[in-house]
Amino acid sequence: MSTTGMSDTREPSEPRWRLTVAQTGAVIVGSLAALAGVVSGHADTVVMGVPLLALAAWAWDRRPRSASGAAARDASPVEGPLLTVSGDTTATAGSLAYRVRVDPQPGVEAVQLRVFELGVHPRAHVLALAPGHPIDVRGHVPAPHSGPQRIVTVDWRLVASGGALITDVGGPIGVDRVITPLFTPIAALPLPHRLTGLTGAHDSSRPGDGGDFHDLAPFQPGDRLRRIDWKATARLAREPGELYVRRTRAQADATVFVVIDSGDDVGENVDTWARFDPVASGATTLDIARSAGSAIAAGYVRIGDRVGFADLGAPRRVVPAGGGSRHLDRLLRQIAATAPVGSYQASRRPPLVTQGALVYILSSYLDDRPVMGALSLAATGHRVVAVDVLPPPHLDELSTERRIAHRIVMMDRATRFDRLRGAGIDLLVWGTGRTSAERDAALLALARPGRPLVGVAR
Repeated sequence: MSTTGMSDTREPSEPRWRLTVAQTGAVIVGSLAALAGVVSGHADTVVMGVPLLALAAWAWDRRPRSASGAAARDASPVEGPLLTVSGDTTATAGSLAYRVRVDPQPGVEAVQLRVFELGVHPRAHVLALAPGHPIDVRGHVPAPHSGPQRIVTVDWRLVASGGALITDVGGPIGVDRVITPLFTPIAALPLPHRLTGLTGAHDSSRPGDGGDFHDLAPFQPGDRLRRIDWKATARLAREPGELYVRRTRAQADATVFVVIDSGDDVGENVDTWARFDPVASGATTLDIARSAGSAIAAGYVRIGDRVGFADLGAPRRVVPAGGGSRHLDRLLRQIAATAPVGSYQASRRPPLVTQGALVYILSSYLDDRPVMGALSLAATGHRVVAVDVLPPPHLDELSTERRIAHRIVMMDRATRFDRLRGAGIDLLVWGTGRTSAERDAALLALARPGRPLVGVAR
């Protein structure tokens, strides 16, 4: 598992200092005592209030004047007035390391840190500081999911003048990472109804060079002499000089599009569907979709086919079909960066794909949007494979009402699958409950030539 840095850099700013609540109360008491002494003419009352005011003035005069002192920069850091937050560029054992470095400026005596791991687990730290001696706060964050994630978020408050002065809460600042999903390129490759390429690794239906046997045909001008089948000529020739050649199928490449539905991201724990919890949710639909999409893209590009990518929830996120290792790297980065959009954008049109392409639509199919896209693409002649990425549900903690609601949602989902099957769309289940052997068997069944391939004329 690897990560790619995505950080939100902020410029250092001057902290705003203010008196603490206790010190503010002392100023109020001292002011009232001094005022009462002046009005009443009692010098002893004035003397009681003056020390409190003098201490507040002394503390205010000693406040730090400079906001400089950010620590040395690390991989994709995010800076604040006194600290640098950074995350390691690699993940090990399913976790990510982070570091918060505090480099104190003169006059700052302590800092209060609040570190949010994965945005939901706060950890508070109170650190005593000494100028010229940076302090590191380190930790590890579990990495239960792939894709874009806010690894750690930090806000802080500075303390000076013996605790008499504090700043407003600064931040938040943090580090984002794109965690690459784990995947294995698929070996069994279903093909589109029509192979449009003129060269590649698959046998098309048109005659040409390089493929399996196509047919026997009378010799025509332009045919190569080495293709003459003398046994067939002796058996089939009826006229003197009549020759027969052995024709093979031409090789062609396939065009494949991986379409991911980012409209929602729900996990194994159904109780977290309404309020997402990155730890309690378990594997999510987008976790499975990123892994499946990467495996599909790598499998086809590896043998020379052209692969494109589209996001059903964000129509502008499109990668045109292409091939080669650089194009595969681009595809994998785009697939890994897929994040839930929460709601679909205004466009209701299915993604534009190359004519005659094979389209994989990876979705949970909890709503009608991916179904309508699949039906539209199938109606225009594309071969469509609906990939179900919904993980097996965990219902142990659900109330009776929620169990009934979940059952209704699953019934609607089954109806959508019936519509897809009725339109001739293939269904592939790619969830955490299926073993790799079961998935390979399903892909192999889809890769069998169930429909004749339609070749194209030169």
